[in-house]
Amino acid sequence: MQKVIILLILSMVVQSCAPVIFGTAAGATVSVAKDRSIGDAIDDAKISANIKKEFIKNGFRELYTKIDVEVMKGRVMYTGIVQSEEDVMKAVEIAWSQDGVTEVLNELEVNDKSGYFDAAQFSRDIWITSQIKAKTIMRRDIKFINYTVITSKAIVYIFGSARSEEEMEAVANIAAETKGVEKVVSHVNLREERTENQESK
Repeated sequence: MQKVIILLILSMVVQSCAPVIFGTAAGATVSVAKDRSIGDAIDDAKISANIKKEFIKNGFRELYTKIDVEVMKGRVMYTGIVQSEEDVMKAVEIAWSQDGVTEVLNELEVNDKSGYFDAAQFSRDIWITSQIKAKTIMRRDIKFINYTVITSKAIVYIFGSARSEEEMEAVANIAAETKGVEKVVSHVNLREERTENQESK
């Protein structure tokens, strides 16, 4: 059973590396499964699609494939490699110009050789991501669907919403203890749980 689950995770990772297609339907369908309302999921999908459309309009056609955009409850996270600080500033400006954006997390790396594709490093990054996903999905105390894991040049970025500080720490520890990981950057928010007493007031 464990082998089957790991194979499914590997399949998910490979699919995530495919070019992103404009539109909100697919993003909304996946996002609804997370701890977000349907309205939040649709809003996030629209923000993501609009950001990518603005990339094209602003001459970011080449960078479109190099910048990964993740949106959760109005929070935008960028990862990837760009050629200049000007590219970073423009990308951040585009994110903030979208209605509904509450935070922009910039994890873009500037490298004037960003056009070079390191196939070996890319394969290692995929392997790291798949290992982290396989380990977290096996943990009953972790709601895996609420997290996005991205690995770039052996640096793991975790984005999402934790149900507790213990869960947040558990996910970070899994990433840190995975072979080949050099650094873990967490942009995980702690969910605000309303108690019954608060709801009755």
